[in-house]
Amino acid sequence: MKKEENKSPQTGNRFRQASISVTFLALVFGMAGASMLVKDRDFSDNENRVLQQRPEFTSERLFDGTFTKEYEAYITDQFIGRDQWIALKGYAEKALQKKGINGVYFGKDGYLIQTHEADKVDAELVNKNVGRLQQFVSKYKGTKNVYAMIVPTASSVLKDKIPAYAQEYDQQTLISQIGDAIGKDHLIEVGDVLGQHKEEYIFYRTDHHWTSLGAYYAYVEACGKLGITPIPQSEFTKTEVTKEFLGTTYSKVNIKSKPDTITLYEQKTKPSYHVALNHDKEQLEGLFDYKKLEQKDKYPVFLGGNNAYVEITGGEKNGKTLLVVKDSFAHTLVPFLAPHYEKIIMIDYRYFNESTEQLVEKEAVTDILVLYNTMNFVEDRNLLKLGR
Repeated sequence: MKKEENKSPQTGNRFRQASISVTFLALVFGMAGASMLVKDRDFSDNENRVLQQRPEFTSERLFDGTFTKEYEAYITDQFIGRDQWIALKGYAEKALQKKGINGVYFGKDGYLIQTHEADKVDAELVNKNVGRLQQFVSKYKGTKNVYAMIVPTASSVLKDKIPAYAQEYDQQTLISQIGDAIGKDHLIEVGDVLGQHKEEYIFYRTDHHWTSLGAYYAYVEACGKLGITPIPQSEFTKTEVTKEFLGTTYSKVNIKSKPDTITLYEQKTKPSYHVALNHDKEQLEGLFDYKKLEQKDKYPVFLGGNNAYVEITGGEKNGKTLLVVKDSFAHTLVPFLAPHYEKIIMIDYRYFNESTEQLVEKEAVTDILVLYNTMNFVEDRNLLKLGR
C-alpha cells in the first residue's frame, strides 16, 4: 500500500500565496491588455479633464524621462473601467475609516474637501509668486486702483469639517505674507468674513469652488476697497438652477454623494449684459451660460467657464474698466461686480499669452483685481506672465 504524503503547512501557505500572486498578475495584465483593445478616450466627463494620449516616442524623450512619465500617465488615464476602479477604491478606503483618497478628505456633513498638505507645497515657487505679485502691484500703484484677493479654500475655512490632525498648509500665513509684500491697502482680505459665515452654504460639498453666497460675502468686502456701494441681497432674485451638481472633489473619489445646488443671483432690475468670449469667438447674452447645466460639470454656468479672455459690457456707464487676472473662483464673484463697471475684462494666464501691460494701456483700464484661491496662487507657474 502506497504511503500517503503529508503536505506541510508551509507548503500550503506558499501554494496559496503563489495562487493569489498569479491571479493578481493575470488580472492586472489582462485589464491592461483589454485597455489596449479599447479606443482611447480624449476626455473624462466624470473627472472633467482631458486624458493623457499615447505619447510620441523619440530617443531624446526616452532618455530625458519625458516619454516614460507621459506613458505612465497614459496607462493610468486609459485603464479600462477607470471610473469604476476609482469608486471601488473610494468605498474601500472609507470603509477602513481612512481620512480620504486622491487628495480629497472625507469631511463631516457629507463634504468632500480638497486637501492641501503642507509638505507638498513648493516654498520656492510660493516666494517667486509673491514677488511677482509685489512687482505687479508696485508697477500700477498711484496710476490704477490695483488690488489682490487671495481666497482661502474650504480646507482652511471649514477646518471643523476636515479630519483631526490633518497637516494642512497654513493659508492664512500666506495671505498675511502677501499683505506685507504688496501693502495691506492693496489686499482684499476675505478669510475673516468667510469664517464668520462658515456654518452657511458658502462652499460646495462636492466641488472645490465657493458658492454664490460665499462669493457674495467676498463681493461686499471687495466693494469697501474698490470704492463702490454693494447691492443688498434683497435686490437679487435667487434661482436654484440645478440640484444635481457633482463637482471636482466628487470626481476624484467617485462615491455616492448628495449633489450640490447651484443658485444664481440676478438683479431684479435685469440689466442687459453682453459677454464676449475669446475676442468674440463666442458670445453670451447675460452673465450665465445655461447650456452648461446640461453637462456633467455645471460650474461653467458662471460666465461660460474657463476662457483665455472674457469681456463683459452692460454695466453702469461711468468710464470705468476693471481688469481681473484670475482663476475660476472669479467666475462666481465677477457677476456681482458687473453692475459697477462699464467694462470688465477677465484674463486667465493658463490660456492667455498676450502682454498684460499692453492690454492695460489699450483698454484704458482704471481698476485691476488679481483674484486667485490661495492654493492655485502658490502652485501656478503661469504667474510669471504678470511681468510680461
